[in-house]
Amino acid sequence: MKFLITASDTGTHGFTLLDDDGQVIATGRQYPDKAAALAVVADMMREIGSAEIEERTEPAEPTGPGGTPPSRTVRGEPDLARIGRSGIPPV
Repeated sequence: MKFLITASDTGTHGFTLLDDDGQVIATGRQYPDKAAALAVVADMMREIGSAEIEERTEPAEPTGPGGTPPSRTVRGEPDLARIGRSGIPPV
């Protein structure tokens, strides 16, 4: 996976996140200069490892007693089998 930093004809800079096969994963907005675009990329690299997953693909599950939703863990780890693993290593 890599970040591709680009410059536009207007002098702004942006980035695109590509997977190992060159497929676009995400595209950032245009920033006023290269340093601003690189700062956002650095923040993303730091934070992606601690990102949470919020699933909105299925109806909400009823909460158990006390209003706490049922746990989806396997041996203490989140059960990601239903949504797939991203393959993104922690930063």
